[in-house]
Amino acid sequence: MEITSKATAVNDRTHKVAGCAEAGVPLYLLIDGLARGGPTVTLYGEPTDGVYRILRTAGFGAPITLPEPFGLTINTGEFPVG
Repeated sequence: MEITSKATAVNDRTHKVAGCAEAGVPLYLLIDGLARGGPTVTLYGEPTDGVYRILRTAGFGAPITLPEPFGLTINTGEFPVG
């Protein structure tokens, strides 16, 4: 899981996602309160050849469900914006 900050947002959205996919990390959850279109939560997974597939994206306020082994739903409505 990664939470973007003003200082690291670009790196969090690109290099860290790519590095985790390349390492075969099964899931990467990016909480991005600074996204251009509004705050989002994106779940990446199924890494193949160093690239993730986007499994789910939700705006803050919408729940996002993580697959097993987590098997839980995160209420993003409580996340701070900015």
